[in-house]
Amino acid sequence: FTIEGIDNNSGSVTGPLVGIPNDAVAEFSVQQNQISPEFGHSSGGQFNQVVKSGGNEFHGSAYEYLQNRDLNAADNQSALNGDQLHPRYDNNRFGGSVGGPVRKNKIFFYGLYEYNPVGSSATPGALYAPTAAGWATINGISGINQTNLSQLKTYLGTAPTAVSAASFGGYPLVGVGNASLGQQTASAQSIQVGQISFNAPAFSNYESGVGALDINISDKDSLRARFILNRSGSIDTAAALPVFFQTNPFDAYLATLTEFHTFSPTVTNEFRMGYNRSASVTSAGNYKWPGLDQFPNINIFELNVQLGPDGNAPQSGIQNQYQLTDNVSWTKGKHSLKMGFDGWKQISPQSFTQRSRGDYEWSYLSDYLFDYNPDYLAQRSLGGAEYYGDRIFAGLYINDSWKATQHLTVNVGLRYEYLTVAHSEQEQTINAIASVPGVLVFQKPTPEKTNFMPRIGLAYSPGNSGKTSIRAGIGRSYDVLPDNFGLLSLPPQDTTTGDVTGLPLGNFLATGGIPPNASTAALTAAQARAGTAGYVPNQVRPQSWQWNIGIQHVFHENYTLESRYLGTRGLHLPVQAQLDRIPAVNGADALPLYTAAPSQAALNGLTNTLAGLTAIPSLDPRYGNAGFTSTITSYQPWGNSTYHGWANQLTR
Repeated sequence: FTIEGIDNNSGSVTGPLVGIPNDAVAEFSVQQNQISPEFGHSSGGQFNQVVKSGGNEFHGSAYEYLQNRDLNAADNQSALNGDQLHPRYDNNRFGGSVGGPVRKNKIFFYGLYEYNPVGSSATPGALYAPTAAGWATINGISGINQTNLSQLKTYLGTAPTAVSAASFGGYPLVGVGNASLGQQTASAQSIQVGQISFNAPAFSNYESGVGALDINISDKDSLRARFILNRSGSIDTAAALPVFFQTNPFDAYLATLTEFHTFSPTVTNEFRMGYNRSASVTSAGNYKWPGLDQFPNINIFELNVQLGPDGNAPQSGIQNQYQLTDNVSWTKGKHSLKMGFDGWKQISPQSFTQRSRGDYEWSYLSDYLFDYNPDYLAQRSLGGAEYYGDRIFAGLYINDSWKATQHLTVNVGLRYEYLTVAHSEQEQTINAIASVPGVLVFQKPTPEKTNFMPRIGLAYSPGNSGKTSIRAGIGRSYDVLPDNFGLLSLPPQDTTTGDVTGLPLGNFLATGGIPPNASTAALTAAQARAGTAGYVPNQVRPQSWQWNIGIQHVFHENYTLESRYLGTRGLHLPVQAQLDRIPAVNGADALPLYTAAPSQAALNGLTNTLAGLTAIPSLDPRYGNAGFTSTITSYQPWGNSTYHGWANQLTR
């Protein structure tokens, strides 16, 4: 994604950063396979937007685009779900623009401002809470952790009416008793529960500004400057209860300056400078849990309830990118040459630690109220070091469009790219103590240095009618690895995950849950290996080969028939593989294969039994067996893909 030829991509994940309001777009172009070597970074479509310019006369506009609940048709699904037929949905996008001369024929300006508030209503899932009678019963049970009870009642509230057995999966009452310990026992007291509902707010407010300045310095020189601003504030509805919703800001800017120079009628040059910046914050709010350093994520599956803000909060990300590009065009006889470079430096500090506040999940209400260790999950990532995606990208290219004959044009080009390894990924060496020579070595990842991308294409028109054309090409492209891979692969010296398993009776939250006391001191080799959650290999950028051939023919003057084939082959596509959870299957524990029903004697002769297989120790002790019930992935760290497409079109 580019704006005025300047990179507009997120370095953290894929996708564009800055959006231009529709009314400010003068041109929108898509480069599809086969792509000229002038275009790099990615191997799919290349999308560029050009901003409007002012002219010798003043012009302005005002507009509004809107949708709302009164104009929209009712949704049949709302009727089926028993929801409001016309829930709130208000989308107003309005703005205005003005453009004209600062100095006629020399200096022109253009500006646009747009504001877009969007309001809607969020529909929660089926959440359950004790009724007033249910809370009264719970208050009469001895031994319950009063903090856990108070927090649940404060944030969850009281159900107005009890649900029937049918609507609660056959269990209208929840069992609570001090002998529960992960199950509803006969000694547990029944708690009356009901479904709770609420109107959850959901809104986003967007504003955009565009400024443009064009200067004709002389017949041979001109300048083109652009500035685009995006600001938004959106409510984060990832939490289950509206009391935990937060408004998250996102700001993005992009500025470009382009100089066009004509050296001669056959030689021209384009020089561009660009800068973009984005900043986003996902807040966890300022909620307190007595006795804990942070408000954790609390899940009670029996009630389908989650207490706490967005499970991925807090996190933040900033991107600053500085770019230079230059393109020289030279026409010489039958050759049209184009060459140049593009490069950027990106500084992108990011903070995201999974489960940084603690994820504590209970199957049953009883175990939560009595503060037993969570039976389903109790994990917390500790340390929370910031990730720095400081890296440099550089690309060089040359392309020749050769008019070989009156009927044949050949296009030959070569591109080269170099991308450094992000700063924080190079710090993998601090985990060198965990290395096992010959198996896995935590070294400084090295960048690829041989990313050459040849591209060749041809256009051929047989005969002299000019009614038939054949186009074909083949080329290679590389893609950019996003920061998100390294962000989730920090060494244990920077961040590690604490995990509590089992169900001993014992004051889990009352004693602090999993405390925030991750040690960044020197680890032993065993501790480092046990705490390692990710590995960054030497850089291998995803690549693709593309090949295509198309035939276009005009007949009966008004009809055009086109048939086009496109193939792509993707190589080294990143795959997240859990390398340490693969069971070793060998002759001692392999399962037999039968192509026909075995005899009873054959079954009696088997040496392996189900009990024996499940008794084999797992590579991950949390699973307690050989891994047959865990999620298994392949050792293969890369994926490949092939695509074939055939399109036919008749136009009159």
